[in-house]
Amino acid sequence: MRPDERTVAGLTCSQVLEVLSAYADGEVPAALAARIDAHVAECRACERFGQGFTAMLAGMRRHLGPPDPVPDEVAARLRAALTD
Repeated sequence: MRPDERTVAGLTCSQVLEVLSAYADGEVPAALAARIDAHVAECRACERFGQGFTAMLAGMRRHLGPPDPVPDEVAARLRAALTD
């Protein structure tokens, strides 16, 4: 563990950083999200970084807009490849 890293709510700063993108997208289990929330509430470094990261993601999403839909034939090929 880095000397400036903290462990809060059972997570280190590095562990929070590893899942930050998935957390921001709402793709982590509720129990892990609660631990991340608790960590960020007590860790000023992670709070500042998380705010900047979230603002950057929101700006990119506004600039890029929603993704184009996947064509039906491509989705069908992907499903077939995943089931083989």
